[in-house]
Amino acid sequence: MIARLLGAVAVVALLLVSPAAPASAQSGSNDLAASSPSDGATLGTSPAFMTFAFQQPVDADESFTVAVGCGVPAQPQSTGIPQLADDDVTFTVEVLAPFPKGACTITWLLRDDLNQPIATDLIAFSVAADTVAAGVVADDASNITVPAVPVASLESETNATGGSNGGAVWLGRLISGVAVLILFGSAVMIALIWPEGPLYTVTQRFMITIWTVALVGTVLYVAALTADFTENSFGAALSPFSWLDLFNSGWPGRAAVLRLVLVGGCLWIAVYPERINEPGSQALAVLLPTGAAATMAFSRLDGELVALGILIDLIHIASVGIWFGGAVLVGRVVLAGPGPADLVKATRNYTQIATTALVVAVISGVAQTYRLVGGAVLNSSYGRVLVVKSIAVIAMAFVAIGARSVINAKLARRETMSAAHAERFRRTFGTEALIGVVVLAFSGWLLSLNPPKVSLIPEMTYAVTVPVEDAASGFVAEVSLDPSRVGLNGLEVLVVETPAPITDLVVEFDPEVGSYGRGTIQDIPLTGRGVARLPLGTGLPFDVPGTWTVTVTVSYETGLRAVATGAVMIYEADGSTPTSSTTLPAVPTSIVGTTGSTIVPTTVAADGAATETTTP
Repeated sequence: MIARLLGAVAVVALLLVSPAAPASAQSGSNDLAASSPSDGATLGTSPAFMTFAFQQPVDADESFTVAVGCGVPAQPQSTGIPQLADDDVTFTVEVLAPFPKGACTITWLLRDDLNQPIATDLIAFSVAADTVAAGVVADDASNITVPAVPVASLESETNATGGSNGGAVWLGRLISGVAVLILFGSAVMIALIWPEGPLYTVTQRFMITIWTVALVGTVLYVAALTADFTENSFGAALSPFSWLDLFNSGWPGRAAVLRLVLVGGCLWIAVYPERINEPGSQALAVLLPTGAAATMAFSRLDGELVALGILIDLIHIASVGIWFGGAVLVGRVVLAGPGPADLVKATRNYTQIATTALVVAVISGVAQTYRLVGGAVLNSSYGRVLVVKSIAVIAMAFVAIGARSVINAKLARRETMSAAHAERFRRTFGTEALIGVVVLAFSGWLLSLNPPKVSLIPEMTYAVTVPVEDAASGFVAEVSLDPSRVGLNGLEVLVVETPAPITDLVVEFDPEVGSYGRGTIQDIPLTGRGVARLPLGTGLPFDVPGTWTVTVTVSYETGLRAVATGAVMIYEADGSTPTSSTTLPAVPTSIVGTTGSTIVPTTVAADGAATETTTP
């Protein structure tokens, strides 16, 4: 009995004097085995990367965060998201902005899947010399700043065709368009109202001349488009082999090449206009210039209801071609001199067709204008040019209607065309056709401008969009993120409305209190309505999941300042929902004067709080 008692006392004594097991051997623990920079190290210049190696493998559901402070008082430094290597024990952290000369401290934290600390410590080191900073730069004591890249403005007035060869594109489009419409209108008029036309030598000379102009203008147009698309010189773009590149530029480029082919085919009727009336060749003879004119409907394929826009353009081009091309044919060929009854009949029949064609052209033009412009006529360069074009159309219509009434009255009871009447009517039709050329020149100008209802900003899809509105000042914006997960995120800031020019616009993202995450401050280079985007590859870093607060601060030229907030959920890197439930109080939105006093307060939510509940 005594022996057993002595043995028990010995065991207890042995346990009491035995050393405790090290912390690293306990279940669920881990610790740092090595780091670069190491504790107490002195570096010549700032490192480009930091590495942290742990004693045991890090589980996929564990998270590792790093914060670096340098100087006295310590200023936070900009570092990337820790990346775990394939060995599951080593983390690499990119230094986004070089550390300054002097003493620095690294605070690291390893957490489990319940966000409970596993291990944490401090690493002190120093940098002997400054390094030229590049990329992201440090800002205030708790946030980092990343530069945004503006890609487009909602009020942008230029189109893709307005490059270094924009003048050549406009000139080629104008010459080609005018000549093609004359070819089309002449073929239709010969087929419908003047079958005797090809019997006149002047008709053949006229058709060959117009075809030559159409070919030269279309070649100029295609070469200019090719130079713009390929960014080569205009001389290099004159090579027919380079025109094949336009098939990769979209439908406007493809339509231009097709127009060139069809214009080349129109030589078949230009040298022998009788084919327009011969039963075996009439369909093809009319189809060739009709197809060439139809390609003009594909010069602009943007805006809403594109298919409807193409249909309206086809109707508009057909009516303009019949009116304008017919006017040139009658003025330059039919009325070239006195002649028999067929000249009178052709002129009289044209006046009847042209009036209907002009009405259809005006109606279809108004419909297309409404589709592209809406009510913003005077608020854009496109709308102002459109107003000038409309004045020219009104003048043209006035001349046309007056000419029709005079011609119908003079030729009502005549069987032949006298020299006096032919000269007078030729001047009238010449004036009408000249105004038509001016109108077509404005149409080509409009194609180089961007309509108000057509955005040049490429469409982007974002995982989450946070609306931000300050009703007191009239400021409306949207902040979008993608993929809204831990790691780098693409950013878009859209300023929809602003009451005054903006002098400073900042978006700030702040994590939940106690989450060990670092906020981000983003300067937005916008001074008015528009969009600024930051690509995913150089996007905003979010290092912890949870509900982040979005704060938009805008300063106006008037000296007032507005602050508005919202909330956005940042998910885990794998897209899973954070295992937490957070309620954020609504932060008042205020317009603040330059002295800092609140002028007009408003609230984000009527109920006084914005709650984000996640799946536990």
